[in-house]
Amino acid sequence: MNALNGKIKYLLGIDGGGTKTEFLLTDLNGNEIKRVILGASNPINIGIENAKSVLLNGISGICEGINPAEISAFAGIAGGGSESMRALITECMCSVGFGAFGNGSDADNALQAALNGENGVAVIMGTGIVAFSSLNGVLHRTGGWGYMIDKGGSGFCYGSDALDSAFKAVDGRGGSKILLSLIEAMIGKPVRESLSDIYAGGAVYVASFAPAVFEAYKKGDKDAEIIIDRNAREAAKIIRTAYDFLGKENGKAVICGGLCRQQDILKPFLLKYLGTDFPLEFSENPNIFGAVSLAKTLIGVNKHA
Repeated sequence: MNALNGKIKYLLGIDGGGTKTEFLLTDLNGNEIKRVILGASNPINIGIENAKSVLLNGISGICEGINPAEISAFAGIAGGGSESMRALITECMCSVGFGAFGNGSDADNALQAALNGENGVAVIMGTGIVAFSSLNGVLHRTGGWGYMIDKGGSGFCYGSDALDSAFKAVDGRGGSKILLSLIEAMIGKPVRESLSDIYAGGAVYVASFAPAVFEAYKKGDKDAEIIIDRNAREAAKIIRTAYDFLGKENGKAVICGGLCRQQDILKPFLLKYLGTDFPLEFSENPNIFGAVSLAKTLIGVNKHA
């Protein structure tokens, strides 16, 4: 491959979200060389300077001993898709001296991993929830306005609902004793003693309790079932709206993100509101592979050697 006169030897994909940021370095054939996982990098949640620090720390760690000029890199960062944020992250990436680089939203990673350039919808269900419709190269966004605005379907919403149920159980207002027990096991102390940690931890910490809902559901907990059903209903509204953007074009809707791990439980609830014949899939390709794929497409396009 004649990549930038033979200078490019490696691909670096970066997938940044509200909970974690993953860095994957591969050779030009996509074979993994090194992987690094750090904390959240969404600049809207943690601030641009903190986001840049996460990116530079991850890049430094994964590229140790390698000349950056030999790397083509793409960073898809949640909250990094606006023109202003894209410019700031571009400045950060430019300072590294990559042979080629690009950056955008985590949606770019998801669309590439889930749809590989085809028409369809990529639904990112992680700490937050957002759907991106792709129709002949035109993108349309549905949802994804953050935990203070979006009211269902995200890891934050599942975690918030779980905490609500647990505190109701403490008060005697109903709630789920199973969820209370699971959450206290995760925290390591009574929830009454955890308020400062919960509020200090913010959206990411609250979202970390989402798995408790699915664990409680497996134990037959009714509150957990209600939480899953409510969130699936709200997520289905986002998915349906995004899918309708495709019009009469054929396509599929692919769920990406951390909640993919709950596919067996989530899918029936989603199809309850979308219809059993709805073309819903769960991605088998982590979004980080989409970032690596996008890094490969940059070869010979962006030159910053």
